[in-house]
Amino acid sequence: MRLSFNIILFILFLQSPVFSQSPYSLEAGREVAIFGGGLLLGIVDLKIIETTEPIPYEELKTLSRKNVNSFDRGATYNWSPRAAEWSDILMMTSIASPLLLFTSSAVRNDAGTYTTMFLQNILTTYSVSHLPKALIRRYRPYSYNDEVEDEIRSSPAAKLSFFSAHTSVAFASAVFLSITFNKYNPDSNLTPYIWGTSLLISSAVGYLRYASGNHFPTDLIAGAIIGSVVGFLIPLIHESNEEEKQLFAPAGNPYNNLISFNIKL
Repeated sequence: MRLSFNIILFILFLQSPVFSQSPYSLEAGREVAIFGGGLLLGIVDLKIIETTEPIPYEELKTLSRKNVNSFDRGATYNWSPRAAEWSDILMMTSIASPLLLFTSSAVRNDAGTYTTMFLQNILTTYSVSHLPKALIRRYRPYSYNDEVEDEIRSSPAAKLSFFSAHTSVAFASAVFLSITFNKYNPDSNLTPYIWGTSLLISSAVGYLRYASGNHFPTDLIAGAIIGSVVGFLIPLIHESNEEEKQLFAPAGNPYNNLISFNIKL
């Protein structure tokens, strides 16, 4: 099977005072490495997950919530498809929230850099979050719940509990949004509210994954930590130092810098 992935990053170096003071910068080699690594890891994740087999009925009958640690055991009593649907909605809301910064002229002038970081944040978090699922294959809480249909309890997806990708992506987006907002608006009084609102939404995603019976508390904690780390590191590694800012006003065609690479398997 041949898969072809094409990523084109347009880095617009505009001759404007605002853009010359961008708090972030791009480096071709680093960006290619992040995108390429994320894509390859994501492909590996999907390939391994595709091999996940349904839980045999005989094995399903042996599952007992008594074998779940006391901290996580309460999740085995939860089951709510409605909560799962709302977790999807809030997760997508969280993912899209950093795009609100395009209402700022500073971010619009820095569109190439900001968009690159935004995409890297989602891709990296997604890829990192699904690798443990593919390798550990922990039973979801609802697999221990006799009130849930056996068809659902025994599905391949029922073995992908650790850790919560919904939660990790939501927290990655929340931290990324809050940090970049502060960087582009260092004097804004809204920063605490941005942090509070974004973390509240991501926490709600985690709670709904628990209430739906899809994840244990330890799945959510791990997801929140990993997502927060990614959301913090992506902006950090792109920060421009003062010397770089002084040189960040190249002349010539703003479309001179085009990075494109193709991955074929």
